Amino acid sequence: MLSKGLRQNYNLLYQSLLIRPARRAAVDQMVRRITASKARYQKVAKAVGMPWYVVGIIHSLEAGGNFTKHLHNGDPLTARTTHVPAGRPKTGKPPFTWEASAIDALSGFRAWKDWSVPGTLFKLEGYNGFGYRDHHPTVPSPYLWSFSNHYTRGKYVADGKFSPTAVSQQCGAAVLLKLSNPPLKGPDVAKAQQLLAKNAFGSFNPGKPDGEYGSLTAGAVQRAKWELGYPATAGNSTFGPQLEAFLSGKKPLPAAFKKRRLQRLRQAGSEKALRKRIVQWASWGVKNNGRIAYSQDGNVRLSALGTRGSLPLATDCSAFATLCYAWAGAPNPNAQGAYDARQPAFTGSMLAHCRRIPKSAAQPGDLVVWTPPGTGQHVCLVAAGGADPMLVSHGDDSGPKRLRFSAEDASQRRNGHGTAVWLTVF
Repeated sequence: MLSKGLRQNYNLLYQSLLIRPARRAAVDQMVRRITASKARYQKVAKAVGMPWYVVGIIHSLEAGGNFTKHLHNGDPLTARTTHVPAGRPKTGKPPFTWEASAIDALSGFRAWKDWSVPGTLFKLEGYNGFGYRDHHPTVPSPYLWSFSNHYTRGKYVADGKFSPTAVSQQCGAAVLLKLSNPPLKGPDVAKAQQLLAKNAFGSFNPGKPDGEYGSLTAGAVQRAKWELGYPATAGNSTFGPQLEAFLSGKKPLPAAFKKRRLQRLRQAGSEKALRKRIVQWASWGVKNNGRIAYSQDGNVRLSALGTRGSLPLATDCSAFATLCYAWAGAPNPNAQGAYDARQPAFTGSMLAHCRRIPKSAAQPGDLVVWTPPGTGQHVCLVAAGGADPMLVSHGDDSGPKRLRFSAEDASQRRNGHGTAVWLTVF
């Protein structure tokens, strides 16, 4: 039962939750994956009567966000579940669709109507079990609070077996809830979007002023803070009174901000040259497509990372884009820091790392990724912007080729990948 005292406890912990800095990048990546699959989660959420982001959080924790696995416990959809709860779904024949399995897993939520923060946390904790609260009350459930300031150590390492020294390596549901709650809506958001689109410093491309604080608006805020000279540690996606005052001209930039802004604008001056080199390498791929095969082999797809213009070449769409960026000397589109063939370089890492932009803002050297799945299906390099941008696509053994966005988009839609996400690393 969600008592008044328990409700207050959930509220206090949630409002005072801080994400551990060392875990922030991993959390951001998980939230982006959840958000990218919003449309799919919404279908299940509608069927069971719960918020879409709660479906996404449970899917992330129980099945790693993998749409080939049962949401119940991460078992493969090719058969009924074998782990607890075993034998699910009870009806139907395998292989199951992810949606059918997810609706079965979440059917117990149908009667629950309290989706406030305390109500949501209560149901999420109950989904995993109240063992910590009942038997180890000094250890906040890591299923909720891991990766936050509220959890240090102590976890069940097996059914009924608790270790006081073991540390959970899984992100807590409350941490994901903190970042994946529905975006803010209303006239204040619309005002912020208008300021981001038109101000004394230039447009930061927040998309249409629809009054919803989505990924495009969040990306515009990050870009604005970078260009206005905010400290690197403050370059988040929160639009606050200070940024509003700067953009509206009510307050001047502090001296330290102005200094950083000048330094960054000088860096941005080289952005055009980097974009040009990215496109030049993409065009090199088109010119040499007869010697570039398609391969997802992890041993070869990035093997040319340190050897510019290496031929023959065997690589896939995301690795080809990564090579073009690396050979151009551009920032890594997959992660902070140096390029490393041992690190992820896939559509998923690009979606997790790059900033979202509207199609109208796409410039040469940017990327476009088609979803679903939430981790992406295919990526193309933008060779030229405009109403129907020119792309370079490497999707099969015919090698990289130039084509219009409309042509690639039609092909992706026919194959079930109907959402194009435009990305920039700049």
